[in-house]
Amino acid sequence: MAQVIKGTFSTTKPSQPKEDKPVPSYILHISITFSDPLIWRLIQIPGTCTLADLHDVIQRSMGWSDSHIHQFIVGKISYEPTIRSNTPRISKRFDEDKYQLHTLEEGMRFMFSYIYDAGGGWEHEIHLSEVVPATKPISHPIVLAGERACPPEDVVDIHEYHQLITAFETPGSKDYHRLYEMTGRPDFDPAVFDLESAKKRLAEL
Repeated sequence: MAQVIKGTFSTTKPSQPKEDKPVPSYILHISITFSDPLIWRLIQIPGTCTLADLHDVIQRSMGWSDSHIHQFIVGKISYEPTIRSNTPRISKRFDEDKYQLHTLEEGMRFMFSYIYDAGGGWEHEIHLSEVVPATKPISHPIVLAGERACPPEDVVDIHEYHQLITAFETPGSKDYHRLYEMTGRPDFDPAVFDLESAKKRLAEL
């Protein structure tokens, strides 16, 4: 089960480089923590994209439906969507919509994770695979590769998913049909990642 990092960390805001300076793009390897075999995606994203943009990219490249809360941990700082309300915010987390990736590069190298359905659910480890020079710009995020299907949204976490996969491999067990029931797809195959469909979903952003 995903663990949310708790405690008091430095809340010093990352430095904000000048906006007119060309910025690189990043190739990120995103995998579901504890998945075995590994469920992963490889994306390239402009450094001018915010963490909020990256959230959308992860959702679409993985195949999630954006039905739960989420947060990022970059370095030792937590970023989340701003919740609009009439009461003052007491959280010391930062607004993910205000931070572009190129301002967070140092933290991305140290610790970078994305938690979907925070407090339970799905933790994603994000590895900075490559910094692509600004001389080779891209205009929008791209999914480059990946392996294995996105788990069904209603599964609690990766551990329950592994149990379902084991049951799926044992015809006649009481849980054999649960994967099909949860996905609503009689053709669901845990081993298959549809790269072209993921590219189409990203193109709609």
